[in-house]
Amino acid sequence: MAYMFPSQTGVPAVIADPSASSGTFTASMAGWAGSNSTHCLITGVSLSTQGNYQFLLTLRNYTYVYVFGERMGDFTVSGVSLAGLCGSTTDGMPSAIDYYVSHAISNTGTPIAVSIGGWAMYAFLIGATFSHQDAKNRLGQFAYVFKTVADPK
Repeated sequence: MAYMFPSQTGVPAVIADPSASSGTFTASMAGWAGSNSTHCLITGVSLSTQGNYQFLLTLRNYTYVYVFGERMGDFTVSGVSLAGLCGSTTDGMPSAIDYYVSHAISNTGTPIAVSIGGWAMYAFLIGATFSHQDAKNRLGQFAYVFKTVADPK
């Protein structure tokens, strides 16, 4: 687990927690350069899936269910952009926006390989949100929105 807190100059820094357990949860996206070069940190991932089915209720009190497999799932990767790590003055927001522009389905037409805790899938980057939370210190948030045909079996 890493902790972010402002240093004396107001620039966020990342300090590794020495008491963290040896097991780690990893998340990666194809083309993601990592926090050291982009000044962006992934802080959360979420996946929402749902089956594709239909229920039919008859006049004789029978219930039929038709199952058509899985619907496309919604997958979100959220994070923070920093003014720089360890005193760097580089702003991370342009890197976060550039990742979207470079990998959006409207520009590539192809899915992105994504891995969450050792479970791999392909997802289409369909949207993103970007916002500055603290303009003075250039601290911002971003979220990438994906559609996936992941089957969580």
